[in-house]
Amino acid sequence: MKKPCLEFILACACCAELAKYTEELAKDYPEVETKVYTAGKDTDYIEKYGALTKSLLVVNEEKAYRRLSRAVVKEAFEEALRRGEE
Repeated sequence: MKKPCLEFILACACCAELAKYTEELAKDYPEVETKVYTAGKDTDYIEKYGALTKSLLVVNEEKAYRRLSRAVVKEAFEEALRRGEE
């Protein structure tokens, strides 16, 4: 079974608070491998998801969220765990 994974790609300054929130929640979900990328600084995500102009949250490399909020980030962690158990 593959370890649950959550990737947050920070592409706009307005989502910086959500990137920090993602890092904080990662401490509460140690079983979820969490990566936070910053556009213009990190390039590892480009091969998988392409160049982005808006922030993106990806769960287990399968489902992407484009409309982001604190509630969506929390739900994404829960979904990563559920999908990781399948």
